[in-house]
Amino acid sequence: MKNFLPDNIKHVAIIAPAGPVNPENLTSGAEILRKHGVNVTIMPNVLAGSRFSYLSSDVEGRLEDLHACWTDETIDLVFCARGGYGSAQLLPYINWDLLRSRRLPFIGYSDITALHAGMLTHGAGMPIAAPMPLRFQESLFDCKTADFTLKYLHSALDINSVNELKLHESMEPVAFIKDGVATALPFAANLAVLVTLCGTSWLPDLDDKILIVEDINEPAYKVDRYLTQLSQNGVLKKLGGLVFGSFTECGSADDLNKIMNKAAKEVSGPVVKNLPFGHTFPMVSINQNKTMTLDSTGNVITL
Repeated sequence: MKNFLPDNIKHVAIIAPAGPVNPENLTSGAEILRKHGVNVTIMPNVLAGSRFSYLSSDVEGRLEDLHACWTDETIDLVFCARGGYGSAQLLPYINWDLLRSRRLPFIGYSDITALHAGMLTHGAGMPIAAPMPLRFQESLFDCKTADFTLKYLHSALDINSVNELKLHESMEPVAFIKDGVATALPFAANLAVLVTLCGTSWLPDLDDKILIVEDINEPAYKVDRYLTQLSQNGVLKKLGGLVFGSFTECGSADDLNKIMNKAAKEVSGPVVKNLPFGHTFPMVSINQNKTMTLDSTGNVITL
């Protein structure tokens, strides 16, 4: 099988910095990677377990796996197995000098937002919001729009690739809810995780950035609460642009539209809704070291 990753990716590692991992799904995800021509290393503590049922292993084990990926120079890319909860626990203990030593692509989303935020704050690694191995079968093959997801995963890892977003006919149409043009580095975040970083040293500088947010299983009033916190923290008014991804099982479309429209009034640049990014598929992948453009005059998003 042809590798769906760029040719320079020969060896990938899988870590579990957050929630516990289903062994069958892990095996399936790793096997998909191997069938596509890459060497896969599942790091030693991925299935170690923790005294807490909601964590994959203790802090020391998760840190050990993370740091080992950077010291092994044969590893070309790191996949987080899944999200859940626990990534933020690692932030104070990470060797940021080590992570600055290589622009190693680091893939995940949802709870992995916390690690991506830390990387951007410290200028470390190459944070990429993209599908994770435990959902590879679903996201890359079982989904009718898998080709879309595969295309943008490959593009995010190809530093020279530029794509205008072309939407599959079955997707909810992407729409500008506030006009404007912005070209900037993006930060793709789970909204609930992002707001937990407010007031900490791990919240990245979002001034003039394009913020992309998504969430799952949060009532509409909580989505409103989180955006209110970003507003009162001064984040929204300083953004270059704002993009709403998918908000899965987050209340009625009517409530969500009103919440998004309210937030849009605080952003000076363009605001977009319905980007296919989040906990549903198909899904765009976002390399947070590559600029993106929002352009309502041409009704286009360029990644």
